[in-house]
Amino acid sequence: CGLLDLLAAAGCRAASPMQLIAPGPAVLLASALAARPAARGGRPFCMGGGFGAAARDTFKYSGKVRPGKQSPKRSVPKSISKPDYWKDGQPKARGPMLPWQIQKKSEADIEGMRAAGRIAREVLDLAGAAVAPGVTTEAIDALVHEAAVSRGAYPSPLNYHGFPKSCCTSVNEVICHGIPDSTKLRDGDIVNIDITCYYGGYHGDCSETFLVGEVDEAGRQLVKVTHDAWQAAIAYCAPGKEYKGI
Repeated sequence: CGLLDLLAAAGCRAASPMQLIAPGPAVLLASALAARPAARGGRPFCMGGGFGAAARDTFKYSGKVRPGKQSPKRSVPKSISKPDYWKDGQPKARGPMLPWQIQKKSEADIEGMRAAGRIAREVLDLAGAAVAPGVTTEAIDALVHEAAVSRGAYPSPLNYHGFPKSCCTSVNEVICHGIPDSTKLRDGDIVNIDITCYYGGYHGDCSETFLVGEVDEAGRQLVKVTHDAWQAAIAYCAPGKEYKGI
């Protein structure tokens, strides 16, 4: 995400503006761009030419996905415990200074992580079951939000560095962190749904890519190989194993 910040600040381009969901300028860019209405193939905004009625969309997309129209940000009941960034979008908690500093979890930590992870998986399964041609990514986000809240959890993406929605929906060439909007899923699409739920002081995070209707062989193979690699990595993990072995 830090790299995306630098790219956005430098005026560099990504495969899609919906990928630029990260702290700093990238969030402002993605939120501003994706908030403007457009359908696939539409002209939602101008990259490098300014905003306005006469602006031309000069962004160099890598595919056919375009930002749609976003609905207002959803609210979370006061009774639900919230992460420290829920109001201003700025996380206060900090992890180890160096990436190789691994914190050993206590039994209480592990139980808390299991509880949050279980909720996240339940919500992801519900979201995946809703995937079908004609369904909007906005509708999936609404389902995810309600499912998380009904389980006493806060949907972690909501307002994280200003992210406007409760999950990420990345269609086709959008690599990750796509913003749910009015975009309708089409027969033959693939969509990754990324779910994180905050519960009991812990974040449970998981994602999966789903097939929309009849997907071509290349798409099916991509999803299958990625899934199998993920499962192989999970199967490898055990006490005493080296991280690089993953």
